[in-house]
Amino acid sequence: MKKWFFILLVSVVSVSGYCSDSLFNKVADKLYYSYINQDIRSWKSVIDDFHRNKNMGVDSLDFILEAQYCYVAWCITGDTVNANAKRALDVALKDLGMFETKVKKLPARTVTRNMYEAKIKSYGSAFLAYQMKLNPIKVVMNGWKCVNSSRNAVIEMPDCWFSQIEYGNVMYSMPTVLGGSNINAKKAYLKALKLMEADSNKRTTYHNWLYMHLLLCIADCYKSAEDYENVREFYNKILKIEPSYKYVKGLIPSLDKFKKGKTN
Repeated sequence: MKKWFFILLVSVVSVSGYCSDSLFNKVADKLYYSYINQDIRSWKSVIDDFHRNKNMGVDSLDFILEAQYCYVAWCITGDTVNANAKRALDVALKDLGMFETKVKKLPARTVTRNMYEAKIKSYGSAFLAYQMKLNPIKVVMNGWKCVNSSRNAVIEMPDCWFSQIEYGNVMYSMPTVLGGSNINAKKAYLKALKLMEADSNKRTTYHNWLYMHLLLCIADCYKSAEDYENVREFYNKILKIEPSYKYVKGLIPSLDKFKKGKTN
């Protein structure tokens, strides 16, 4: 899952102005099971459905940006870059521009606006990561911008869990010379976990693909530190929530191999 970490930041939020709570729950469930089953076609269909609404509100744009980040991540990971990656990123950038325009029209100095402004910085950080993945020559130019954007989002809204996740993604995946740090990544991830699990909205952790992704991020940080007991703890936590998660089940044998190698 490390290939996802550098380029993922999103959050599950309400989509008022686009669909009812009931329909939102169905869409959120669809994203969740698409993530668990790594079903890119089903995920992409959510994006297409939202884009049929030509006048999305700020919440709907926030939600669709979540789905786009995951979709672009799928497109640009692996041995070869999917031909759809650049186009998907261009569409996401356009939506981010509309999102920023609508956020600027919200009342100033409110928690809601401050939260969205932090999200804009976090989304911007992830977009820079996409661009570097698609064009590695931009690492020198965009690397520090990516780090600073994610860091500023956390400074401005430290209780924003999805910004903590993005900051963790950047810290984990960035080279040390550009400010990366596995220790800082783990701190950010654990902060995000605490915030998510304390949230009164059950959708923050229930059938939220990003919550599952966060648990994997934390496990991977522990694996990098060769702390296999904590790795196992988080794998078990994931499987307790979603016993059908085949990907995590497949990680258990490799975990046993890592642990055995360390003791030899």
